[in-house]
Formats: sequence, C-alpha cells, structure tokens
Amino acid sequence: MSKFALAAPPRRAVVVVIVAVVLATAAFASLRLRQPATIAAPDTGAVAESPADAGESSGVEILLGLARQATHDGRLVSPQGNNAYEYYLSVIQLEPNNATAQDALRETIPFASQEIERLINRRDLEEARREIALLRDYDPTNYTLIILGAKLDAQQQVVTAEDEAKADAMRR
Repeated sequence: MSKFALAAPPRRAVVVVIVAVVLATAAFASLRLRQPATIAAPDTGAVAESPADAGESSGVEILLGLARQATHDGRLVSPQGNNAYEYYLSVIQLEPNNATAQDALRETIPFASQEIERLINRRDLEEARREIALLRDYDPTNYTLIILGAKLDAQQQVVTAEDEAKADAMRR
C-alpha cells in the first residue's frame, strides 16, 4: 500500500454488512410468510425448503438481482458499496461455486478495466486504485489488471513530480 492510499473500510467488512442486510431482509420476509418447514406441494408431493435454506438462497437471489441491476445501470465497480462487482463477490462468499456470479465477474473484467483506465487518465488515482484492488479480489493474476496497476503507478509518479515542481516554484 502506498503512502498516497486513503483509509477505506476493509472490503470484508463491507461484504459482511451487505450480507447481513440481505439476510436480515430475507429473515423478515420469512417471518411474514411463516409456514411449516414441510408443506407438501399440490399434485407433486414435493417438500418445500426449510426457512433457513430459503433465507440463504433468497439472500443469494437478492444479491444477484442487485448485481444485475447495478450492471444494467453501469455501476460495475463504483460507487463503493453499491456496484455489481461487490454484489457478485458477496454471492461468491455465500456460494463459492455459483456459476452466475463467476461468469458475470469474468465477463465484465474488460468493461471494468476500460473504466479504470479512464479514471487513471483523468487522474482519479485513488478511485482507480480501489477499483483495481476490487477486481484483483476476483482475479489477482489478470494480465490487464497488472498492466493497469503499472499504469496507475506511473501516473502517480507523474502527479507526484508535478506536485513537487509546483511546491518548488512556490518556494522561489
């Protein structure tokens, strides 16, 4: 971590808060629709899920819905705490083999990378750093992210040199 990085809440804490809210919502909905755990479905004889299973699966479904909406709205990696990547990563924490979340994370890296490059070019370096770290949570060895990290470091050096030159000019 560089000396320029701002303190941000740990990603794990953000994910825990998101998951807690989703599970609380699912629990509330489960209480409102309270039914016995083993209700026979008409004509099939199938047994309904227990409320605990329904709460976890509905939590995943809620997160997937939030992620789809964030993707639709163009919120792939920002704003922090309300973007598709964080929602999909939360799904992966609940269900590590969730194919929908895995596919979405893999397929959106190129689009998120383009946004990160625009941030670097606009010199919004702290946000670019946060977004690179977010994508690296999913794919730490992604070649594009490695290149973007190097570009970010180079841009940080340029900004630092410019700031030092301005400070020297003001001292004279």
